[in-house]
Amino acid sequence: MTMLDSMKADTVNILSTWGESLVVKRAANSFDGTGKATQTWTEVGTYLGDWQPVDGDLMRSETGLAVKSDAKIITPYGVNVLAGDRIYRADGSYENVNYCKVYPDHTTVYLTNVEKE
Repeated sequence: MTMLDSMKADTVNILSTWGESLVVKRAANSFDGTGKATQTWTEVGTYLGDWQPVDGDLMRSETGLAVKSDAKIITPYGVNVLAGDRIYRADGSYENVNYCKVYPDHTTVYLTNVEKE
């Protein structure tokens, strides 16, 4: 096992103890005969993640970032999460994904709170 494989395994091991189960949903649009769009959210995966609040000073240090994030999630490397997705917690609450930063051993997902529909 390489050092990087060991680091990835450590991330999964830590999240199995400290993480929570999170559901990722992605939007898909369908259109009726008049061109009116209907947006549906489809589950693309369930992952372990460590949900943490983020302070605004940290977000301002991210070069070129225009949207302030309220939270971040540390996830295992290779999760299927994209900007614009929603991440749901067990209580049904969710936040939108601003962007994902992929590291060699894990992925950090930055989130912003949304107004509920």
